[in-house]
Amino acid sequence: MYMKTKTKKILMLMVAFLATTAFAACSDNDGDGGGGTVPVSKLTVRPTTISFDALGGETVINAQAPVQATATSSADWCTVTVGEQYGDLKITPVTVTVSANTSTYERTATVVITAGSESETVTITQKEGSVDPSGTITKDAQAIAKDMYPGWNLGNTLEATGSGLDAETSWQPTLTTQQIIDAVKAAGFKSVRIPCSWDIHSDSNGEIDAQWMARVKQVVNYCINDGIYVVLNDHWDNGWIEVLGFSKSSSSYQAVDEATITSKITRLKDLWTQIANEFKDYDEHLLFAGLNEPFQEYSLFSGHHEELTPILCRYNQAFVEAVRATGGNNAQRTLVVQGPSTNINSSVNYMTADKLPETAGRLMVEVHYYDPGQFCGTFDASGDNAFYFWGAANHSTDHNATYGEEAYMLSQFGLLKTAYTSLGYPVIIGEYAALQRTISGDQNKHNASVKYFYQCVNEYATNNGIIAFAWDTNDTNGLNSEGGSSTIIDRANSAVVGNNAMEGVKAGVAAGKWPF
Repeated sequence: MYMKTKTKKILMLMVAFLATTAFAACSDNDGDGGGGTVPVSKLTVRPTTISFDALGGETVINAQAPVQATATSSADWCTVTVGEQYGDLKITPVTVTVSANTSTYERTATVVITAGSESETVTITQKEGSVDPSGTITKDAQAIAKDMYPGWNLGNTLEATGSGLDAETSWQPTLTTQQIIDAVKAAGFKSVRIPCSWDIHSDSNGEIDAQWMARVKQVVNYCINDGIYVVLNDHWDNGWIEVLGFSKSSSSYQAVDEATITSKITRLKDLWTQIANEFKDYDEHLLFAGLNEPFQEYSLFSGHHEELTPILCRYNQAFVEAVRATGGNNAQRTLVVQGPSTNINSSVNYMTADKLPETAGRLMVEVHYYDPGQFCGTFDASGDNAFYFWGAANHSTDHNATYGEEAYMLSQFGLLKTAYTSLGYPVIIGEYAALQRTISGDQNKHNASVKYFYQCVNEYATNNGIIAFAWDTNDTNGLNSEGGSSTIIDRANSAVVGNNAMEGVKAGVAAGKWPF
C-alpha cells in the first residue's frame, strides 16, 4: 500500500513539473527579450478536458494566475483539492479525484477554477461502468418498505399500446433515460413503479420479444444505478387478464367459466416465469407486482367485487408460485399482490390477510387512491362538476370538494393499517394523483389545494406504514389548462415542473413517521 501511494505521488509531481515547464516555455517564447520571466497577468488553465476510465483515479490541473486560484466541482463523484500557489510562474495545483463509475452510462462533470474575477472551466468525462445488480436478499418486506417512500410512477410509458419499442412514446413523447431517473432521485423519490405491458409484446408462442425485454431491463437498471427501488408489474396490457380474466366480454359483464380461469392462470405463470428468470439475480431493490387494477372498470364490474375476489386470489397465488419457482433471489424477493379493483374498501372487506398467497414476510398489498375523482381526475374532472379546491382551509365560492377530504383519507388509510400493515404486510398505494390546473378563479387556493392533497397522502400513508407512488404521465401542456395534469417531472428537461405536488410530497414525508 505504501509503495503504491508513494509512486502515485511521484507521478503526480512529475505531471505538475512537466506542466510547469510548459508554462515556462510559453513564457520564454513570449518574453521581453531580456531573458527574464514575464509577469503573470491572467488566468490560464491546463488541461481543459480530462477523461477517466470507469475505475476513476486522480490527476492534476495547473492554474496559472496572478493570485491564488480556487476550484469547485459540479458532481459529488468528482472532487477537487486545491494546493498552495508556488513559484515565479504562480502555479496553483488542483488535484481532481474521480471515483469508480458503477453505472452503465458515461458521465460528465465540470470543474470551475477561479482566480480573482476570472474563471475557466475544465470538462471531466468518465467512461461507463457495468451494473451488477446481483446480491443476496437479506431484507424482508417490512425492512424494505421503510426505505421506499416516497414513490413515483413512470406512467404512460412502458405500459402503452403500440408496436415494438415505439410503444414507449405512443402515449407520451419522451424516451426514458438515465438522466430522467437521476432527476427523479434528485427530486427526493426513493422508489419508481414501472407500469409495463408484456402480453402485447409476445409472439404467437407466448414468448416475450427479446428487444422489449432488453429495453425494460435497461430502464430497470437506470433505477438500480441510482440505488432506487423498483416495482415492476404487468399493467393493463390490453386487458388480457384484468378485464378478460373476470368477464368474457369487455363491453358487458359476463361471468367467466373455469376453463377461462385456468387458461389465464397458465398464461400468467408463463409470463411471470419469463420475467422472473430474466431478473432472478437482482437484489431486493427489485420488486414484482403481478397485476395492476384487476376488474377496475366501473361500468363492467361495479357490484361484482365480492364475487370476483376469489378468482383474483387464484391469480395472485399463481403469480407468486411462478416467481418463487424460478429460484435464485426470486425465492426471497418481495412480491406485490393487488386488492380487488385496487379499491381500499373492497380490499379490506373481501381480501383479508388470511386470503393472501403467503404469510407475512415477503409480500406487500397494493391499492390505488383517486378520491375524490373530480379533483384527482378519474371522472367529472372538467366543467361544472370539477373540484378545484380540496381541504377545509382551501375552499372557495364554488368547485369545492364535497367529500373525500382529510377525515375520509385518514379513515381509509387507517383501514389499511388494521387489515394489513399491522399484521406484517406493507401496503403500496401504487397510484394516486391530483390535477394541477390553470383556472380563471382563485389560482392560489387551487395551488394550495394540490400541495395539501399530496402532503396529506404522504403524511397519512407514512404514519400507517404505506408507500405512496405519485402518478405522473409526462403531460406538461396540461398544467397550463383547466383540464389539468398530474405531471411532476418534465422528462424532456429532466426537471421538476409540478412544483406544488412536489412540495406537498416533501412536506408530507417530513411530517410523517413510519410506525414499524
